[in-house]
Amino acid sequence: MASVFYAANGGEQERQIQKTYWMEHSSDLTVEAMMLDSKASDLDKEERPEVLSLLPSYEGKSILELGAGIGRFTGDLAQKAGQVVALDFIESAVRKNESINGHCKNVKFICADVTCPELQFSEGSFDLIFSNWLLMYLSDKEVESLAERMVKWLKVGGHIFFRESCFHQSGDSKRKLNPTHYREPRFYTKVFKECHASDGSGNSFELSLVGYKCIGAYVRNKKNQNQICWTWQKESSQEDRGFQRFLDNVQYKCSGILRYERVFGEGFVSTGGLETTKEFVSKLELKPGQKVLDVGCGIGGGDFYMAENFGVEVVGIDLSVNMISFALERAIGLKCSVEFEVADCTKKTYADNSLHVIYSRDTILHIQDKPALFRSFYKWLKPGGKVLISDYCRSAGTPTPEFAAYIKQRGYDLHDVKAYGQMLKDAGFTDVIAEDRTDQFIKVLQREFDAVEKEKEAFISDFSEEDYNDIVGGWKAKLVRSSSGEQIWGLFIAKKN
Repeated sequence: MASVFYAANGGEQERQIQKTYWMEHSSDLTVEAMMLDSKASDLDKEERPEVLSLLPSYEGKSILELGAGIGRFTGDLAQKAGQVVALDFIESAVRKNESINGHCKNVKFICADVTCPELQFSEGSFDLIFSNWLLMYLSDKEVESLAERMVKWLKVGGHIFFRESCFHQSGDSKRKLNPTHYREPRFYTKVFKECHASDGSGNSFELSLVGYKCIGAYVRNKKNQNQICWTWQKESSQEDRGFQRFLDNVQYKCSGILRYERVFGEGFVSTGGLETTKEFVSKLELKPGQKVLDVGCGIGGGDFYMAENFGVEVVGIDLSVNMISFALERAIGLKCSVEFEVADCTKKTYADNSLHVIYSRDTILHIQDKPALFRSFYKWLKPGGKVLISDYCRSAGTPTPEFAAYIKQRGYDLHDVKAYGQMLKDAGFTDVIAEDRTDQFIKVLQREFDAVEKEKEAFISDFSEEDYNDIVGGWKAKLVRSSSGEQIWGLFIAKKN
C-alpha cells in the first residue's frame, strides 16, 4: 500500500484541517460515519445503485477512484472494471477498504492526498476517474489544480464523474467544526469546462459536459436537490458541440435568462409565466405521487408549482447548463420533490410505462424529428397518461422570405397546428386536442411588452440599455409575426389509452 501525504506550505493548513475533520468522523469506519448521516444505511441502498447507474460503461476499463473512503463504491466498480486504483488520504479508511475488497485482485489501494504534487499518474492512464464527495473538501485552488491533472491522467474519450454536496449540508451528523465547502454548482461547471490539456504532439483537449443532475434518492427521501453530479468526457478541442454551446453562450446565457425571467415572472422563461402555467396544468388533473417529466424545464418555475401544489414528483430536463444551474439554485429550501438534469430529450431514455404526465412549454420547436420524440413519449407514459405541449407553430401556407429566414436563423422546426396534432395521433395518442392559441399569445405578449416599457428605467438600471432594446425589439417582432398570422402558438393535449 503506497503512502503519500501533502506537506507543501501553500496547502498545509487546509489539508491539516480536513485531515483532522475526517480522522474524527472516520474513527468507527461505518457507512454512517462516511455519509455523515444517521440514515446512511437506508440511503445507501437507494443512492449507491443510482450513482453507479449514471456512470458511462466501464466494463474491462481502468478506473481511478479518488477519495475512496472505506470502499463503498470500490467493490462495485471492481466487479466490472479491468483495474481499479482506490485512493484515500485516511490510512485507516484505506486499510478498511482493503480488508473489505482486498479479495478483488484488480484493485490497487493507495494512501495519498490528491492535492499532493508528488501524486502523479502517466498521461492517458485511465478510462474513468470517479469521485464521490471529494472536491468539497478541497480549496478552490486545489480543485482547479486537481482538475487540470485529472484531464492529463484521462485517456482521450475517457470520462470524469464526480458528485458533491452543494449549497448546504445534507447529513444530520453533529459536527463541532465543519470545514466543508458547500459551493454553488456553477463553480465546478466553470472549473472543469475551462480545463485544457495538450499532448507531446501539440494536440489540445478539453472536457465536454455529458451529464449534470441532482441525485434522485436525496430528492425523494429528503426533498433535497443539493446532491449534484457531473459527467465529463475528454475530447479534442476541435470537436463541435454546436447547439448546446449556442444555447449557453448566445440564446440562454446567464444574463439572457435573467432578462427573460424579468419579463415572464420569477421562476419562468416561457410565455405567460405563472398565469399560463396554472391554466395549462389545471387540464392535467394531477394527483399526489404521480410522476411528471418536464421537457425543456427552463429554470424550474412550472416544476415547483406542480410539485408544491399537487404533490407530484417532477423530473425537469433541459439541454442548457445555465438553465439547470439556475433551477438548482431556485430549489434551495423549497422541500419539494423536483429533480433536475441537463439532458437531450432526443437521447435520454425512460422506462416504458413509467410516467403519468409529460409536459413541455415552447421547447419542442428545437427538435427536428418530432415524430420519433412523440413515439418515445408514448412509450414512456403509463396507460391513461397525458402529454401537454405548448409550442411555436406556423401557418399552413408558404412562409414569407422574412419568416423563413427567422426560422432558419433560429434552427426551428415549425409546423401548422393541424400537422402538429397529426404527428401526435401518428405516434399512437388518442383524444388529441390541437388548439391555435395565437390570440392568447398576442394578448400575453402585449401585456409583457407594456410592463417592460413601463419599467424601462428600472430594467435598464438592472441590466443595460442594450438588454432593454433587445427585449423590446424581440417582443415587437413576435407581435408583428403573430398578428400577421405567420407565427402561431399551439396548445396540444393528448392521451395514451
